[in-house]
Amino acid sequence: MNSSMENGIYVIFDHRGEGLNNPPIGRYPVEDLSLSPKPIFSLPSNMGFEFPKWVIEKRDKGCRLKAFGAPVGIHKNQLCAYLLNEREIEDWVVTFRSQHGKDVATIEKEDRSVAWCVEENEHPNQPKCITMKPLPKNSSNLPDNVLFTFVRMDKHMSH
Repeated sequence: MNSSMENGIYVIFDHRGEGLNNPPIGRYPVEDLSLSPKPIFSLPSNMGFEFPKWVIEKRDKGCRLKAFGAPVGIHKNQLCAYLLNEREIEDWVVTFRSQHGKDVATIEKEDRSVAWCVEENEHPNQPKCITMKPLPKNSSNLPDNVLFTFVRMDKHMSH
C-alpha cells in the first residue's frame, strides 16, 4: 500500500483543481521570523511563487514529511512545520488511492487516527488550512478534500 512512496523531493498538490491549477500544499512563502510552528496551507496556484517542495524520508512504519526543511506535525489540530520541538513531529502514512487517479493519496497520522484535510473557506484565492480529521470508513469514495497528488521532483534516481 505504502510501498511506492520513496525517499525523495516532491510537490504535493490539493487534489481539487484542474491540472496545473491544482493548489500546491506548503508553508506560506512569507512567514513571521519567530520559531513558532509554521502553518501548512493549500496555497492558491496563482500566487506567482515557486511550488513548495517537500522532502520525504521513509521511516519504520510511515514517513517523515518536511516542508522547507522542517518536519511537520499537528499543532492545535492544524498541520504545521516545526522549527523546534522535535517531540511534536509526526510520522505519516501515505496511502495511494488509485481509484481516485494516478499519484493520488491520503496522508494519515501513523496511528491512522486522523488524516490531512483541506479546510474550506469562502475565498478561492486565499490559503486554506490543513486540519486533522478521521478518514471516512468507506475508503472507495473519499471526498476530494482528503486527497493529495504527489509529483516527484528528483527523477535522476540511480537504479
